[in-house]
Amino acid sequence: MKDELVNLNANQLSNLREFYVERFIDNMETKDLIDYVYDDMMRYMDGLPDNQVIDECNNYWDDHFDDVLEEIKEID
Repeated sequence: MKDELVNLNANQLSNLREFYVERFIDNMETKDLIDYVYDDMMRYMDGLPDNQVIDECNNYWDDHFDDVLEEIKEID
């Protein structure tokens, strides 16, 4: 169905999108929601240049970033 067939203005269409997302999330099981967020965040991180990945991680872990780096190096 095309936009013009349902006769919604831009604000109503925006509200429909928001309503859909809210209901979609409300009906998800917790594990499904976690999987969805994980996949979305991995796509986001995969799309960043390496230096931005480092910046994101450094900002997230702040004072513990060096500890995380050591842990990662031990895994590999």
